Amino acid sequence: MNGGFGWIPVAVLAAPLAFVLPAAFAPGRGRKWLWVVASALALGLAALQAWQVAATGPIEVLGGEFVADGLAAVMALLIAFLAFVCSVYALAYLPGTHARQPERQAMLEKRMPLFTALFLTLEFTLFWVVMTNNIVLLWVALEATTLASALLVSFYWDARALEAGYKYLLLLTVGITAAFLGCVLLYASAAPLLGDESALLISNLRHVADRVPPDLALTATLLLLVGFGTKAGLAPFHPWVADAHAEAPAVMSAFLSSVIIKVPFVGMLRVWSIYGARYPELNETLLWLGAFTMVVGAALAIAQDDLKRLHAYSSVSQVGFIACALGLGPPLGYYAAVFFLVSHALTKGLLFLGTGAVVYSAHDIRSLSMLGGLRRKMPITAACTLVGALSLAGMPPFSGFLAKAQVVLAAAEAEAWVVLGIAVSVSLVTMAYMTSMVQRVFRGVPRNPELAYDDVREVPASMRWAMVMLAAAVLALGLQPQWLDPLLGLVAKM
Repeated sequence: MNGGFGWIPVAVLAAPLAFVLPAAFAPGRGRKWLWVVASALALGLAALQAWQVAATGPIEVLGGEFVADGLAAVMALLIAFLAFVCSVYALAYLPGTHARQPERQAMLEKRMPLFTALFLTLEFTLFWVVMTNNIVLLWVALEATTLASALLVSFYWDARALEAGYKYLLLLTVGITAAFLGCVLLYASAAPLLGDESALLISNLRHVADRVPPDLALTATLLLLVGFGTKAGLAPFHPWVADAHAEAPAVMSAFLSSVIIKVPFVGMLRVWSIYGARYPELNETLLWLGAFTMVVGAALAIAQDDLKRLHAYSSVSQVGFIACALGLGPPLGYYAAVFFLVSHALTKGLLFLGTGAVVYSAHDIRSLSMLGGLRRKMPITAACTLVGALSLAGMPPFSGFLAKAQVVLAAAEAEAWVVLGIAVSVSLVTMAYMTSMVQRVFRGVPRNPELAYDDVREVPASMRWAMVMLAAAVLALGLQPQWLDPLLGLVAKM
C-alpha cells in the first residue's frame, strides 16, 4: 500500500462536503456557481488520485479504513466527472420546466438551496462508498446515498414526483436491509478468526475466507446480492427505477442512471472477488440474474412511449451486462464489467441530459408518439443524442461498442454460450429501439402542433456544453480505451 499520499483520498472526500453549507446559503445564481466550483475541485482531486494510484499503487488511509485502489480510483473519477457535468447543465436548467408555471416558480426557487446542498452531500456519500474498506460502513454509506438522493428525486413536489420519491425510498430501504444482514453475517463469521476490529475491514476477509463455514458465506453473499441488486436496479428488484428516473429533474435522472445505480457494483465486486472463486455457484447466480435482467429491461424498454421511461428501462437492461461480466469472473470478466460500467455511465448520462433538453424546449412533451422534427430546431441536442444512442446500441467507434465486445469476449472465454447469445440478441434489440427513438424524436415532422411554434429552439449554452462534454468523453473512450488500462488492470487482479 502507498501511504505517502493519504491526503489525496481525504481531500477527494472533503471537497464536496466543504461546499455544502456555502452553496446552501449563497444567494441566487452564486449558489449554482459554487456547485460548479465544488464539483470542479473534486474532479481535479479525483484525477490526481487516479494518476497517483496508476503510477504507484493503492493508497491506504486511516489504518486501512479507506483504500483508494484501482476500482476506487476509476469510480471516484467517474463520479466526479458526472457531478461536474451535471452542475454545468444545471446552471441554465434548474429549477426546470416546472418553474414555467407561475404558481410553482416561488416554491421551486425556495427548494433550490436544499437541492444544491443535497447533491453535494450525495457526491460525498458516493465517494465514501467507493473508497471505504469497512464492511459495515459500506452499508451505511450506501444507505446514506439513498437518503441524500430521495428528496432530489421528488424535487418537483407534485403528486407524481412524491410517489416516485416514496417508492424510491421505501423499496431501496427495504432492499438494502438484506444487504445489512449480509454485512453483519460476514463480520460475525470473521470476528472469531480476526478479532472484532480487524474483521470489519473487507481486505482482511480475504485472509480467512477459506475458514468461514460455507453455508454462512453463501447466505451472507446472497443477501448482499439482493440488497446491492435492488440498489443497482437488477431484475426482479427493479420496480422503482422507471418512476424515479421519469419524475426526477434531468440532472438527477442523469446522475441516478450514470452513477447511483452503478456504485452498488463496487460492493458486489469487492465481496465477489473474495468468495466468487471459492463458491462457483455464486458466479452462476450472478451470471443468470444478469442475463434475466438484460431480457426484462430490453422487453420493457421497447414497449415504452415515454422517453424518460424508455431510458430508465434501458438502464435496467444494461446493468444486466455488468452483472453478467462480474459473474464471468477475473481477469477478463472484472475488466469488462468495470469498463462497461464506465461506458454506460457516460452514455446514459448523455442520453438523459439530451432527453432533459428535449423536454425543456418541447413544451414538456416527452411522448414518442407526439414528438418529431426536432433535428433542425435543436441540432446540437440531436447530434449528442445520436452519439449516445449509437454508443448504447454498441456501434463503433463509440465506447459502447468496446464495452459490449469485451463482455462477449469474456463470455466466449468462459464458454458461457447461452449468455453470449442473450447478450448479442439484447444488443440487437437495443439497437432497434434506440435508432427508432432518434428517428421519432428528431427526424420526420412534428406530430404535435405545439412543436411547430417558433419558440422551440436549442437549449441554453451551459446545457449544450454539458452534453458536448459527455459526447466527447464517449467518443474519446471508444477511440482511446487504453487510458483506463492502468486502473482497470488493477481491478482485473482483484
